[in-house]
Amino acid sequence: MIIIGITGSIGMGKSTIASMLKFFGIPIHDSDLVVKELIETNSLVLKKIKKNWPEVIDIIDSKEIINKEKLSKLIFNDIKCKENLEKIIHPLVNKKRKMFLKKYESKNKIVGMDVPLLYETGLNKICNYIFLALTSEANQAKRVLKRKNMTKEKFISIKENQWSDEMKKEQKPYIINTTYGKILVFILLTFLLSTIFFKEKVLKA
Repeated sequence: MIIIGITGSIGMGKSTIASMLKFFGIPIHDSDLVVKELIETNSLVLKKIKKNWPEVIDIIDSKEIINKEKLSKLIFNDIKCKENLEKIIHPLVNKKRKMFLKKYESKNKIVGMDVPLLYETGLNKICNYIFLALTSEANQAKRVLKRKNMTKEKFISIKENQWSDEMKKEQKPYIINTTYGKILVFILLTFLLSTIFFKEKVLKA
């Protein structure tokens, strides 16, 4: 099994790269999607969040749900709340990631891990290759500030919790520039995957 780590700061185009890898038939574990599913559907997560922050629980049609906008505002305004939420969520995300990797570990297959904090969490160490999504700061800000419920303050806070682009580039990943549109990204990924396939074939010869 060959693991490709896909990472990049918010708005850099990481999800676009992951989607294109899926097009090539590469299974992807999406950390953000797992977090979303846990918050929306996991009863244990609901119970723990309700116990710690009852104010973020809404009742709709007699059913308790986590108000993600309220929770987001809470954790970005209080670092301790953020750390406590991570203690609830991260073990479950890690468990699902391990299950995903175990599913393919005995197969001659390339898989991908879409992880925003790949370097920050040390998951880069289990990757054979890393694709780093990059664009200009201006383009990044333009993309991010179009998102619903996004503010400049929240955007800055998110970036402050991530390694800088320079730190990531120092790790020598494959850099995917997403500035010039999806067609060029697709062409670059096609080339990189061809290179990886050839290299792995040579190593096994």
